[in-house]
Amino acid sequence: MYLKSVNLQSRFFLLLLLPLLFVACTEDVQIHKSALRYFDEGNAALKHRDYQVAIWNYQKAISLDSESPNFHYNLGLTYYEIGNYSESIDSFKRVKTLVPNQTDTYYNLALAHYKMSNSRLADIYFNRYQDMLSLRKAQERLVEVRKEQEREAKINAAEAKPKKLKKISSLTNNNSTLKTKSSSGKLTIPGWE
Repeated sequence: MYLKSVNLQSRFFLLLLLPLLFVACTEDVQIHKSALRYFDEGNAALKHRDYQVAIWNYQKAISLDSESPNFHYNLGLTYYEIGNYSESIDSFKRVKTLVPNQTDTYYNLALAHYKMSNSRLADIYFNRYQDMLSLRKAQERLVEVRKEQEREAKINAAEAKPKKLKKISSLTNNNSTLKTKSSSGKLTIPGWE
């Protein structure tokens, strides 16, 4: 009896909890949509070179969703365009922490540090950018080589099948060319008649 009561209470609790979870998920989706709307408005302002409006919209998007690297990246581009290189560097560093393998981030960090006359850091970021490009090219080449190897393996497998078929058909042909006895009792080879 006690188990039924506990089980019933658990079910009741779950029934109360489900709507709360649904509302929380719906609210997160709405927040993300709002952040995307601010991001899009920032992009439109950046396109029209209205940098202050773009910065405001990107900052608003980031306040709603601080984990989106695109928001920080475009904010960094906007700061770079108006010559605020230190803020640009801060934005690009945030992108670097969110997406460590985005090559353009390192290039933009190199440019911003160069503009601030910090050639040592500019060189470090530019070298990292070049290393990442080389690595990407090597990875792309590796994918190409693997595809080529797979294609060659398929061709070799396809060529191996006819050889097996030739062996089987030659055995079949050999059996069909067996000598037969003629009416005179002598062995003869069948011919074309």
